[in-house]
Amino acid sequence: MGMLDWFKGILQGEDKSAKAGSVAALQPGADEKGAEVAGLNFKTAVDAHMKWKVRLESYINGTSTEQLKVEVVSRDDQCPLGKWIHDVGGEKFGYSETFFDMKAHHAHFHRCAGEVLSAAQAGETAKATKLLQGGDYIKASERVKMLLARMFILASDGKEAIDSHLKWKERLRAYIKGESREELSVDKVSRDDMCPLGYWLNGIGGERFGASPAFSVLKARHSHFHRCAGEVLSLAQQGEREKALQLLEHGAYPDASQQVAAAVVTLFEGQKKAAA
Repeated sequence: MGMLDWFKGILQGEDKSAKAGSVAALQPGADEKGAEVAGLNFKTAVDAHMKWKVRLESYINGTSTEQLKVEVVSRDDQCPLGKWIHDVGGEKFGYSETFFDMKAHHAHFHRCAGEVLSAAQAGETAKATKLLQGGDYIKASERVKMLLARMFILASDGKEAIDSHLKWKERLRAYIKGESREELSVDKVSRDDMCPLGYWLNGIGGERFGASPAFSVLKARHSHFHRCAGEVLSLAQQGEREKALQLLEHGAYPDASQQVAAAVVTLFEGQKKAAA
């Protein structure tokens, strides 16, 4: 099992040992450096997150040498993952709904861990054990693990950013027809660095695939697409709605959008062949 498959196994629920708080083993010799994205080794982050249960169990049983404090454990910005979330992670993935979900669930997990530790320190061993082995703690822990896996996969293939690109046509049509409350600016829509795909191309995507000629093609086509989208929006804002709707279906805009999609396929197909 390779690194990407390992994360996909977590996300798809194929890891049969997940309920036991562990994850499937990688193939011998698998390069764990491939799990590092934007300053975080996601494999290490998953492992460290899952070890919280063992650390808390040891504390409850009195076999731990750690000096754990409720006020520290309850915070979501004191562990390595939390520090990354509140620093580089936010800078790199601030556009991503998955990132914000992970941030929220990670904070909830630490509150649950704090409750376990608080009960243990109050001498309520049975209550602490019950909190640790079921209920909100387990749910929160599994959710963080799943979202970490999803973040790694999205960062690796840009799927979330690509999906957002495909929604541009729907967004523009709704705006032109007056069905959208979204406030679109021609200046911003015309730029290629203000949308999720643009963030990805100028951030994680560039870091991972910037040396590829196919990546350069995708970036150029994406820039051209936004210029076309800006022209459509400009017409709509000038009151030429029918012409704007026509341009969504025929001419430069749909051609540019299709060219972006084709460039995306070429980029990732090339990466798959290189990895084979």
